[in-house]
Amino acid sequence: MKANETTLRRLIQGEQQLLVPLYQRTYTWEREQLMQLWADVLTQVDVLAEGRRDAPSHFLGSVVLAPGPDLAPNRSQWIVVDGQQRLTTLMLALCAVRDHLVAEDPGAVERINELHLTNRFQHGEMRYRLLPTQRDRAAFKACVDGTPEGRADSLIGNAYQFFATMLRKFDDPADPHDIDRVETVLLDRLNLVQILVEKDDNAFRIFESINNTGMRLSQVDLIRNYVFMCLPTLGQHVYDTYWEPIQKLLDPKAMDQLMYLVLVLRHGEEAQYNAVYRGHQRLLTAMAHDEARVEAYVRELARRARHLKRILSPDEDTPVGRRLSFLGEWQAATTYPLVMKLLEFIEDGHVTEDETAEALLYVESFLVRRLIAGVTTGNLNRIFQRIAVQLSPDEPSVPQAVRTALSPARLYWPSDEQLREEIRNRAFYWQGRTAQQKLVLRRLEEALGSKERVDLSDKKITIEHVLPQTPTAEWLNEISLNGEDPDLLHRQLVHTLGNLTLSGYNSELGNVSFARKRDQLKQSGLVMNQEIAAAERWGKAEILVRADRLTDRALSIWPGPEETNRGSAASRDWTLLHNALAALPPATWTSYSELAELIGSHAVPVGVHLAGNPVPNAHRVLTKSGQVSEGFRWQDSEDERDVHDVLRGEGIRLDEAGRAAPDQWVSARELAELLSLPGAADLAESELTGEPEPDAESVGEREQRFLRQLNEQSGPQAAGAVQRVLDHWRVRGGEVQYGTAAGASCAPVIRVGGRAIAVIRFYAKTIEVPFGTLKKRPPFDDQVLREELRQRLNDAPGVDIPVSKLELYPSIKTTQLVNTEVFDVVVAVLDWFAAQMVVVR
Repeated sequence: MKANETTLRRLIQGEQQLLVPLYQRTYTWEREQLMQLWADVLTQVDVLAEGRRDAPSHFLGSVVLAPGPDLAPNRSQWIVVDGQQRLTTLMLALCAVRDHLVAEDPGAVERINELHLTNRFQHGEMRYRLLPTQRDRAAFKACVDGTPEGRADSLIGNAYQFFATMLRKFDDPADPHDIDRVETVLLDRLNLVQILVEKDDNAFRIFESINNTGMRLSQVDLIRNYVFMCLPTLGQHVYDTYWEPIQKLLDPKAMDQLMYLVLVLRHGEEAQYNAVYRGHQRLLTAMAHDEARVEAYVRELARRARHLKRILSPDEDTPVGRRLSFLGEWQAATTYPLVMKLLEFIEDGHVTEDETAEALLYVESFLVRRLIAGVTTGNLNRIFQRIAVQLSPDEPSVPQAVRTALSPARLYWPSDEQLREEIRNRAFYWQGRTAQQKLVLRRLEEALGSKERVDLSDKKITIEHVLPQTPTAEWLNEISLNGEDPDLLHRQLVHTLGNLTLSGYNSELGNVSFARKRDQLKQSGLVMNQEIAAAERWGKAEILVRADRLTDRALSIWPGPEETNRGSAASRDWTLLHNALAALPPATWTSYSELAELIGSHAVPVGVHLAGNPVPNAHRVLTKSGQVSEGFRWQDSEDERDVHDVLRGEGIRLDEAGRAAPDQWVSARELAELLSLPGAADLAESELTGEPEPDAESVGEREQRFLRQLNEQSGPQAAGAVQRVLDHWRVRGGEVQYGTAAGASCAPVIRVGGRAIAVIRFYAKTIEVPFGTLKKRPPFDDQVLREELRQRLNDAPGVDIPVSKLELYPSIKTTQLVNTEVFDVVVAVLDWFAAQMVVVR
């Protein structure tokens, strides 16, 4: 074979075709892989924007090619033996760049097509420079040819849509070259190793030897080997004195972290996690002939290792240790460069322990206040890297210097006034990770002088909604006394901080009346729960009063930014809404009310914002009934397209009245799942416990609650059909598990390694297919198997789950189970599910 380093531009240049053979599996990249590639692309875009073209490019992997059947002197064709996923993805990204540029540069279509995507003088399928395997060809050709209707229902189409939305989100009107840089990175700064196999060679044996033999060296292994290559006489001394103690102090993961942090403290934002070895290699090359300098370099590594160990295993008996413990529980690794710099200052005598604790308090407040306000965390890495490099020990006050550096309005550290408004109105339950939410609540509890520290590692400690997520009629009457719409009030209040507390008996509280809930809360050892229990009722007024009390405590715990020279920050950060719409899968829609629930707003401000600002996919935000809002207008006043035609062209089905198909609707919960917000994960998995419920009476109560809600909301016929499905499952030896939440549910489950896995879940009104959970569980982590599940369910009349929901939680109405054909399909799917799980049990 012949191997050489190349780029996408060089790989696809000229009249040629890369052919993915029919026996290769189909395109499988989903959002996780696409996000990783996009992050790597943006890293390289930053390199170009800063003019550092000599900086290392990103290594993407290898591509193994074998001569194709139509290889001829005038026709270059190669079989893609390995690397089809990354090649297909890069070509789809180029299609998205082309289509994004066309608004400002109509010539972009012809330029990118002729240079990179198509063979101008070839015909038929030879016209395409990349031709995926048969099942993916139609969708891929639709992307290359610019025909949206052909790409809607496929992972190929999902990937194209992902890049299209990322480009819209990334495009800065003030920077005319930002998308050009993306194109340059895709073509020239993602390095590939091209391996050409001779015609008579066994391409697959070569592929196997490349990928499946031996243990790959980690970046730390490579750094260690290079270090001791530079120490021909001092190697043993340096190993015994410095390197071995480092290895004893830190585990392999922490060693990786150490090597990256050392580069950050030297180079700031230029340091790249996936190029750590190259960074250290450059440092060592400069001192390779001076063993004393290499020894000093390793001595500094040992010093930094002690600092990192203090961060990872803090002593909570000290003020600094308590602050570090909070950052560790918060999983605030982005702050570690700054923390390392502060620990360096302590060791060198520039700051005291108390001064460092004060500086860390400002860091903690910055993180907590931004979380409460729903500010995105995407830029935290750069913020703390920059401050770490710039912070000087000569500052009159190092803590004040940290506070000043975090205070500019563009960093959105909310002021006291802004924090009060956010606590009252923001859906705190959707912000950050669940562990972070619990930390905020624990800090607030500690401020009340609680004698009992909340052990957040206890899985029984959960976040309790006092006003439940699934309210009864009694609760809806409770929250409004002034004739206000109780459903609207519930959406506005249920996820706000004023309605949330910590509880060790969430399942017992559920959606019982407040009078019964008060009795349980009175028994709690937490002061905040006793405060709630002191209220006579729990409605809008009480929730807002508690929100204000919590704000007063938050202001006393977490100091705000410097107000001098701050300028004016935006009255509301709409980033979460923009991100949600950018993540909306192809051929799906959502509603104003779902977006409002997600971000903790009213539907009207959401509509006003979308009407007045260019937001990707805003035309796919419809009314609750699935209709285009009467006031909808395109941002471009000259755009005369009929929005209904656009929706149909994008794969959204509309009925005669113009209503979008309900099965293509994406809920607030699913949007939260797409954005990896914590509430979605809780709803998706927390009800499936790891072990069978030991309390038989409790199981019986849950079963009765489920059946009661099922009868009330779907009727006796549907309830009977669900019971027959569950009986079938039990007869074949299966287990049925009942949910603990107030919104009753149950699922036929199979246990693997102590974890309950379900292929469907029954609720009072819907039957859910938890693709979002299944994608993390073998064997359904294989997208091909989840696709087979989708197709099997779609065999049922009236069921049409789109491929865009393969990472989400689509559902059908429970009443559909009354149809004998639907019933038979669901039973057959359960039998098939059991057969698949035999492989992994």
